[in-house]
Amino acid sequence: MEKVVFLDIDGTLVTKYNSIPESAKQAIQDLKKNDILPVIATGRAPLLIEEVRKELGIDSYIAMNGQLVVHKGEVVYHNPIEKEIVSKLIDQAVENNDGIILCGAKDIFSNSIVSLAKRSSVLTLLKGIVKIIPGSIQFSLLSRLIKKPPKPKDYEGKPIYQIIVETSIEEERHYKEIFEDLHFARSNHYTVDIISEGISKATGIEHYLNHLGLKKENTYAFGDSPNDLEMLAYVDTSVAMGNGWDSVKEAADYVTDDVDKDGIKNALKHFKLI
Repeated sequence: MEKVVFLDIDGTLVTKYNSIPESAKQAIQDLKKNDILPVIATGRAPLLIEEVRKELGIDSYIAMNGQLVVHKGEVVYHNPIEKEIVSKLIDQAVENNDGIILCGAKDIFSNSIVSLAKRSSVLTLLKGIVKIIPGSIQFSLLSRLIKKPPKPKDYEGKPIYQIIVETSIEEERHYKEIFEDLHFARSNHYTVDIISEGISKATGIEHYLNHLGLKKENTYAFGDSPNDLEMLAYVDTSVAMGNGWDSVKEAADYVTDDVDKDGIKNALKHFKLI
């Protein structure tokens, strides 16, 4: 049976210094040589996956915490958020004076500073801030520059799959009380990803496996943050990064080394995948 390895990006494939370790790059290539399929499973929008995908040569991914699933360029599942809910979330973020980002399949709509980059691409703007765009830095910078909500005309007719709000863990509770029918997934202390209720990286994996006609046996997942918990619980074998949150390490089958200490390579070797 074909083996599949699902890999988070931030804190798992990408270090806090915004780079992919050479050992991780080689490990991914070794996986492919062994006919094992590497798949990215991230909270990032597709636009912010491109740099990592190209560097690693991975063409399948689960984006926005399970809201969009792509296999070799083909969309196999997508689940946009209702327009009314998007508008209500924007209004709430404005009331709270919180930075907000709307994530589409091909676009990102954020504070009006992003519109200044229309002569180039949003990705170019963000890459000017950091190399591989760590969420906590990028979102904090944008929202602090100017906190105007995205204009409806900018994203009209374009499905929104995930909404990211810059808010603390404590302030997040206020949103949860208002939006009881949404799912909140956090990968850092600065922002929270808001998606449809019942959706997670685990449901994204389920759709992906169903598309390929595969079962959970011989599936592996690597993660470091709370938004990885459902994914780690779903797969056959779960791996937490040494630099991960304590709750994630407690939930995983195996804890590897930090991302910048060859954590990916060492765990793949431990399970004899490379």
